[in-house]
Amino acid sequence: MKIFEFDRLCGLVSSETITVRVMVPDGYESSGKMYPVLYINDGQDVFEDKDILWGECSMDFKRYYGNYRRFLPEFIIVALVCPRERQERTRLYSPFSHKGKGNSPEDSDIAGIGKMYLDWIADDLKPWVDGAFRTRTEADFTGIMGYSTGGLFAIYAALARPDLFSRLAALSSAVYIWKEELEAFLQRGSYGHLKRIYMDVGTNEFGRITTKEEFLEGAELMHRAYLEHGVQPERILYNVYPGAVHSQTDWKMRFPDAIRWIFGDV
Repeated sequence: MKIFEFDRLCGLVSSETITVRVMVPDGYESSGKMYPVLYINDGQDVFEDKDILWGECSMDFKRYYGNYRRFLPEFIIVALVCPRERQERTRLYSPFSHKGKGNSPEDSDIAGIGKMYLDWIADDLKPWVDGAFRTRTEADFTGIMGYSTGGLFAIYAALARPDLFSRLAALSSAVYIWKEELEAFLQRGSYGHLKRIYMDVGTNEFGRITTKEEFLEGAELMHRAYLEHGVQPERILYNVYPGAVHSQTDWKMRFPDAIRWIFGDV
């Protein structure tokens, strides 16, 4: 594997650029093949611990790939590093806006700009990636992945842009605080194009303003929505992990399985 790093202009973030790390698989230079692509939010957590901004660890995928690449599909990763400030990250990944209840500093107003972030990916980033690397450009061969609020964004992107994404991995998605907005969106989202969905949740997860019960309810809400809108059960891998918490340490253990699943039929 090789990892290339670029800074792409993006007026949605205070730094005015988003760092993008692109991983190509072993043999890319000589194969001449076109590869499926996986876009991943929180790209700082994907490859090595030295890149993380906060949290306990990365997904350590560089090491994992070196040891277990024979068990992985051949694909390209486009890892998008999030803003350094947590509130800015939340705003970028949130496709909806949230009115805080004022009960705590954590439960504050969120003016989500996730819709504009998705437009930036569609109109700027993806065309550039497809021009710079040998990608399978079709939605059938393109996935999006994230955890927590990044998982919420991945869910939104896969339903809002069937022309871009047909494969989705959403780990421990922070969806419950958006329940009202999300339920309305789910009624008008597109589902027939979805090839593979991976989703999971731990029984001991909680966030700044989300309880354990609400994390589980949010995951069940999404699982039901996919089934009710005609996604065949065999296209969904939904795991509930007893005792798992909301942390990179737990996501690291599930990360490779999510990738294998969503590209398992390619």
